[in-house]
Amino acid sequence: MKVLHLIGGGDVGGAKTHVLSLVAQLHKRLSDVVLVALRDGEFAEDAAKMGIPVEVVRTGNFFRDLSRVAEIAKSHGSDLIHVHGAKANLFGAVLRKRIKIPVVTTVHSDYRLDYLGNRIKQYTNGLLNTLSLRFLDSYIGVTDNFADMLISRGFDPYHIHVIYNGLDFDQIPKPSMTRDEYLTSLGIPHDENTVICSLAARFHPVKDIGTVIRAVAKIKDTCPELKLILGGDGEEGEYLRQLAVELGVSDRVFFAGWVKEMDNLLEATDIGLLSSLSESFPYSVLEAVRSKCTMVTSAVGGMPVLIDHGANGMLFTPQDVDALASHLEYLCKHPDVRRDMAEKLYEKASTRYSISHMVSCQCEIYERVLETYQADQGKPRQITICGSYGQGNAGDDAILKALIGEFAEIAPDARITVMSRNPKKTRVSYRVRAIYTFNPFRMAASFLRSQLYINGGGSLIQDVTSSRSLYFYLFTIIAAKILHCPVMMYGCGIGPVSKPFNRRFAAYVIDRVADTITLRDPGSLSELQKMNVSKPKMILAADPTFSLPSADETVVKSALFSEGINDDIPRIAFAIRKWKGEDKLDLFARAADLVYEKFGLTATLIPMEYERDLPVAREIQSRMKTPSTVIGEKHSVFAVIGILSRMKLIVGMRLHALVFGAGQGVPIIGISYDDKVTRFMEYIGEEFCLPYETVTAEGILSCVEKVLAAPTQMEEAMKNIRIAEKENRRAAKEILDRE
Repeated sequence: MKVLHLIGGGDVGGAKTHVLSLVAQLHKRLSDVVLVALRDGEFAEDAAKMGIPVEVVRTGNFFRDLSRVAEIAKSHGSDLIHVHGAKANLFGAVLRKRIKIPVVTTVHSDYRLDYLGNRIKQYTNGLLNTLSLRFLDSYIGVTDNFADMLISRGFDPYHIHVIYNGLDFDQIPKPSMTRDEYLTSLGIPHDENTVICSLAARFHPVKDIGTVIRAVAKIKDTCPELKLILGGDGEEGEYLRQLAVELGVSDRVFFAGWVKEMDNLLEATDIGLLSSLSESFPYSVLEAVRSKCTMVTSAVGGMPVLIDHGANGMLFTPQDVDALASHLEYLCKHPDVRRDMAEKLYEKASTRYSISHMVSCQCEIYERVLETYQADQGKPRQITICGSYGQGNAGDDAILKALIGEFAEIAPDARITVMSRNPKKTRVSYRVRAIYTFNPFRMAASFLRSQLYINGGGSLIQDVTSSRSLYFYLFTIIAAKILHCPVMMYGCGIGPVSKPFNRRFAAYVIDRVADTITLRDPGSLSELQKMNVSKPKMILAADPTFSLPSADETVVKSALFSEGINDDIPRIAFAIRKWKGEDKLDLFARAADLVYEKFGLTATLIPMEYERDLPVAREIQSRMKTPSTVIGEKHSVFAVIGILSRMKLIVGMRLHALVFGAGQGVPIIGISYDDKVTRFMEYIGEEFCLPYETVTAEGILSCVEKVLAAPTQMEEAMKNIRIAEKENRRAAKEILDRE
């Protein structure tokens, strides 16, 4: 593969480090890589010193420069051009049609903030860059946050990739001074108990260094051993010095100027800091991690990916002075925790964020860029998915996550469009295309392009919620069929469909329109048969979410830490919703109290549909007399599965709390407000399912007692269900292969 890298040539800091280290390693691996700089200077000189083939193009005439870059690409035989920075983006946008090879750019920052504070450049260079980005083929965000930013601004998810900065962790830091010598050189009074925090950055508003000084001031009395070193300079230098004086911490905050030998600063540092309002995945943080500093950073850019809060470092919301101060105070008082976190973060970063890993990732991205470019020249396969998506329900989110994962496996070249109540959120969360559920024109256009329409999963064919929702989903499968798009009802639940007309109408449509139906439980298959549906191919499968794993151990621990949950305390989960306006919350509060008093299990109340269930969980907690915890943050589906896996037992009205628990081998007790709960419990052979209408606190306690006395026997049933779940994807692949 031949790659031409194009860059403005005036880059400094993290962007310069990223490009030079990446191109140098790619040159070794791919052999045929060339770097073109659009100006002479330090960047081009450093590239040449590293053995990178570099050519400087700067004639003083934009069009001549453009032609020269095109000539270099042609003579080089480049397969693609990789541009970096605003000027290179402009060249790439103009060259793209002329050279007829893909142009990919790396987005190193939020392009809307690049010229913050300089109005002239903001409305010239910034505007040109914003426009240029719209005319490139593919985009590489240096964090997931930047990828999400691009998607939220309307860039096609199928042209966006992610790479994280990588550092050579085999390169051992070589400070020229000891800690004592360095601190003495800066005039910092210190002894063996002194705790040094440091932050090296441009003194620029986006770095928000004032928040760090304010946090140090908040704990100056409780942590007299804490000292802060600020390395750098810039437009806010005088302001920051004055702020330290005003807050009475000029004897705690030391300005080191530009730090030429970072190893000396890091050798002296106990706690590394990042306080930026916006960030990518800065090398300064990786360098601090390599030197085994404990990290406390704002939750921006790739920091939440690198740092598992409370497990291997600390995160705080940007500008949250109180949270930062609290973290610093805690780490000052717990040196053993500091050292443990630093070791764990080093272990994670040296494995996942090494230079070799970054280069391998970049090569894979190039392959995908070329594949996407070639596919776009033809007619890539399209799939439309419709369900109850975009409403914040963890169960529906899990279904969509599972569907997308399964189609990535059986049709990796396909483009997925999801019909969602919140298309922007769905695009960002799942990296797929999305349209508003109730936009008939976008729906029709999507069906016309698609080779498969997926109706499901979940219980869409039911009239308990309302007849309107049933009619809408039936309308979608009719519309898909009229527009010659094959219809598959995927891993779905059927019923209850209670009203006579609704049953006849649903049976008539499904029987004549659906091509294939996979059912998530035997009761749904039986219901279709009772409705006299016989023409479509019907297969007993399982809920697609059985294929979803728990999040990594560190992610789960971070989620538990953020909720203040001690993992050593035995817990029982309650996943409760309100139903038909009835207030049975006293009943569940009493049940949780009884379980705690008899078995010592602390209730953990988990909102599965966050916005609706969180108030319910908090209300139950308010009515309890014994200790309890409410999961108050909205976590990823995988983290929720991980949290549930830590429970001794789960009591659930929400179906997917039971599905997730069963998938993790946790004993479950169902509270059946809907046939789907009863059917699921029957499918996995679990007997403890209480009807919502007659449930009592004592009944729940009795079930808990029986479950704890007799270990669950559902392991074999779960094994068979996981096998059955594969029928969903097999049936979908069969349809796609015919088209």
